[in-house]
Amino acid sequence: MTEQEASRAALDVALCRDLEQVDTARWDALLGPRGFYSASPWLRHAQATAATAPYYFTAAQGPELIAALPAYPLEAGTPYVFCSPGRVVGTIHQRVTGEAATWPGALMPALACGGRNPSHTRAAVNGEVPDELQRHALHALVGAAEREAWTAGLEAVSFLYVDEDDTVLRGVLEAERYVSLPGQTAYSLEVPQDGTFSGYLARFPSRHRVKIRKELRVLDAAGVTYRTQCITEQLIQQVSPLEMALYAKHGTQADPQAFLAVLRSVAANAGEAARVTTAHLDGSIIGFILTFTHGGQMYARQGGFDYEAQGKLPVYFGLAYYELLRIALAEGISHIHYSTGSDTVKLSRGCKPTRQYAYVKARRAEQSELLSELAQRCAGDLTEAGAGSEHAAR
Repeated sequence: MTEQEASRAALDVALCRDLEQVDTARWDALLGPRGFYSASPWLRHAQATAATAPYYFTAAQGPELIAALPAYPLEAGTPYVFCSPGRVVGTIHQRVTGEAATWPGALMPALACGGRNPSHTRAAVNGEVPDELQRHALHALVGAAEREAWTAGLEAVSFLYVDEDDTVLRGVLEAERYVSLPGQTAYSLEVPQDGTFSGYLARFPSRHRVKIRKELRVLDAAGVTYRTQCITEQLIQQVSPLEMALYAKHGTQADPQAFLAVLRSVAANAGEAARVTTAHLDGSIIGFILTFTHGGQMYARQGGFDYEAQGKLPVYFGLAYYELLRIALAEGISHIHYSTGSDTVKLSRGCKPTRQYAYVKARRAEQSELLSELAQRCAGDLTEAGAGSEHAAR
């Protein structure tokens, strides 16, 4: 037996269905940048709000933990629609073909791996061990997840928000014959290393710096102030109408009681990692952002605003970007992660994009073929777009 074969033979893969039985300190220690939604504060909240107990897979070599992977069984009617391969694949199909399709619905129920959040799908990996062992551990965990999914009668296994630069996980999924589809783009703001707000402004051309300074002056002149605190029941009651107002503005139906339940669960399970930053005007809260801080990085999760009270004041920019940046500078945070969507706005405030891929494997041959056909169509569109860009450049 070679040294490499011996290393593989010693790998121990385990499955747990209760986070209380997991060594979360060792688990969290494996997570690097953008890893919060696979870390224990979020896992506790996700478990508390899961209809079916999640899976926690680990791979160890002797006493050393090599990799870990959370996974969530999701029913067809799951409220976590952005983690549903049926919904995500259907959206990609609509975007690429211009036509709606019913077949992605047959991908449910499914096992959503790497975190129950439409942001960054991560597996926890020990970066101090050789690449070969990292890959081997991930192969083992992906295989274990599939076996559990098929045994449970689920229709698909998915990793829906894999970052482009997560080359180890992407390589494993491609080797395991997952279909890769072009997904979302996530955005992160790198906090200036010089520790100053001026360092942030220096990234922009003169015209844009003038605009940001004007927004700051307008907010200051109007008397807008900010406060950051842990979540309390009183605060939950105060900010809930603001998120409902945001949904109403964008024409999205929302359940106020479901939102209250989410915030209460976050408060109970995420501990000090969760905070709410609020914007105030004339003694009233006119905006809020829920954030998580973990591993020296901040994650902006959700928010809401009193649009009538704020009028034309740029409260969104003041709260979601400038105030969060001030907090990050004061606390030595390296990055603020803003998830997906609102591309133009996030780019305009200095965020950098990270392209993502949705990886899906179906249990049934028919859905597998349809996924492959969609992937080929996506690849063809990307090739045509690239050729068009090259022609335009010439």
